[in-house]
Amino acid sequence: MKHPSGAAPVSSRDWRIDFWRGLAIVFIFWNHSVDNVMSWFTTKYVGLSDSAELFVFLSGFAMASMFVGKFLDRPVMAVPYAFGRAFTLYLHHIAAFVVIATLAVLYREYAGSSVMERDLFIRPFLVATETVLPKLATLGYLPPLLDILPLYIILTLLIGVLFAGFRDRWTFYVAFAVGVWIWARFSGATLSSYPDTRLWTFNPFAWQAVFLAGFATFLARDERWFRDLLAAPATIALSVTVVIVGFIAAAPWATLGLYEWRPLRFLTDIADKANASPVRLLHFVAMAHLASLLVRRESWLGRSAFGRAMVLIGRKSLPLFVISTVFAAMSHGVFDWFGHGWPVQVAFSLIGALVLVALAYGGEALRTTKRIASKPSTPAPKPAAPRAEEGLSSAAPASPTPAVGN
Repeated sequence: MKHPSGAAPVSSRDWRIDFWRGLAIVFIFWNHSVDNVMSWFTTKYVGLSDSAELFVFLSGFAMASMFVGKFLDRPVMAVPYAFGRAFTLYLHHIAAFVVIATLAVLYREYAGSSVMERDLFIRPFLVATETVLPKLATLGYLPPLLDILPLYIILTLLIGVLFAGFRDRWTFYVAFAVGVWIWARFSGATLSSYPDTRLWTFNPFAWQAVFLAGFATFLARDERWFRDLLAAPATIALSVTVVIVGFIAAAPWATLGLYEWRPLRFLTDIADKANASPVRLLHFVAMAHLASLLVRRESWLGRSAFGRAMVLIGRKSLPLFVISTVFAAMSHGVFDWFGHGWPVQVAFSLIGALVLVALAYGGEALRTTKRIASKPSTPAPKPAAPRAEEGLSSAAPASPTPAVGN
C-alpha cells in the first residue's frame, strides 16, 4: 500500500535506524572529502565521537534485527549467511578500489596532476603491482577511504559465528566484546597493511565492541529494566552532561581559530579513534540516548522530505556508502582543479548528497516496480456454469461467482 504522503512503504522496521544510517553516510562523505567546510555540519567537531561510531553501532543494531527475525530458530544458518554477506562486502571493496584507482589515473592523464594518486595512496599499486595486488586481494593493502569495508567483512564473519552459539542472549555479546577489547588494549593487537608500518585505521579487535554494543542493544531493548534505565531522569541528566563535556573537550571555537581555550583537552588526547576508546563510545551512547528521546517513532521527521530521503539512503546503505566513498575520493581531484574555496566545497558536497538522494529514490522505485511485476496477477473470475434450465445457448450471461475476500 502506498503511503498517502509519498513516503516509503510502511513496515515493522523502525524508520529511525535507516534515517540515522542514511545521515551517517552523508556525514561520512562530507568528513572524508579533503578539508571540507561541510564537515562542520556533522558531529565531527562538536564532541568526542563522530559518524563512524554512529554507522558501526547502527550496523550492529540492524544486523541483530535481521538475525533475530531470520535465524533465531535455526542459528547455525547465520554462519553461511554471514560468509555470503562478507563475500558481497569484499566484492564491493574491490570494486571501490578499481573505480578510485581508475579515476586517479584518468585525472593524472587529463590534468597532469598526480594529487589523487598521492593522497589516496594509489601510486604503490601502479608501480609495484605484482607486490601490492596479492595484498589488495587479501586485505593487506588498504588505501585511505578504503578501510571501513574490510572492518565490516571481519565483523560480519564474527557475528555469524557468535550468533550460532549465543543466539539472543545479549549478556554473552557484551562479555565477549569487553573481553576482546581489554585483550586488544593491553596486548596492542591490531592488523597492519602495506607497507607493514601502516596499521588499520579501525582496529577490528577494538571496533568489534562498538558493533556488538549495537547488536546487544537491540536484543535488550524490550527488557523492562532497560526501558526504565533510559527513561530515568538521572540517566537523561548523565547523557546531557556527557554531551556538554564532550562539546567543551572538542572546543570547536579553538579549532576554528576563534579563541584558544581547551580546558578538557586531556579527554581528546585519550579518545583514541583507531582503538575505539571507551570515551568515544560513552559520548556516542549519550548522544544516541538523547536522540532516541527527541526523535520518536511517530515524529514528523519521518514524514518529511528530508527524513524520507535519509531513510531511503539508509535502506541502500552498502552501495550508496561505496558511491559516497568514490565521491570523497573525487574531492581530491575536484578541489585540485577548481580550487579549495568554500563555494567549491559547498557546491561539491551538496551536489554529491543530492546524487545520493536521487540514486536512493531510483533504487526504491526500481525495487517497487520489480515487486509489483513479480506479484502474480489475479485471474479474472470465471463465469458460473449455466443452469440446466437455461441451456448452453442461453443468450443471457450468467452472473460471475462472488470473489472470496483477500
